[in-house]
Amino acid sequence: MKSVPETKALRIKKNLLGCPYFQGVSDKVIKEMAKFFREISFSKGSMILKEDSRARRLFILLEGTVSLSTRRSAGEIVIEIVRKKGSLFGWSALVPPKKYTATAKALEHARALAIQGKEMEFLLKRHPSFGLLFFQKLSSLIATRLYHTRSLLADTMA
Repeated sequence: MKSVPETKALRIKKNLLGCPYFQGVSDKVIKEMAKFFREISFSKGSMILKEDSRARRLFILLEGTVSLSTRRSAGEIVIEIVRKKGSLFGWSALVPPKKYTATAKALEHARALAIQGKEMEFLLKRHPSFGLLFFQKLSSLIATRLYHTRSLLADTMA
């Protein structure tokens, strides 16, 4: 008996279910969300988003490695390496002033799910209990990245 090929929508739904930002969300909401996400691939070395540019999309890493860096007078400083499946980047698409706070580059071939910020905002407003859960988890991510950035700053000043 042949197996039925997995549809793109089912694959996206499975990936969302595996993402920590969507754990505890009802199947109905996940199914609706899957309609808005798109799979995107990035070749090694490609820029995914650029610091200070208008933030339009939110990304969930499916595979590969992505560096998040910032520009300073001394050059580019890598502030984080994202390699864990389900990791989120490009959150600035949801937070005013909606400008990316870092540059993201693929350090190797990478795949991600992407959603337009406006579409994600629509989903968050449409499902407020999910919105609260999501922003709590997003706040934790931002706080962790801020802590790591402060640690880098302290190390350079020591």
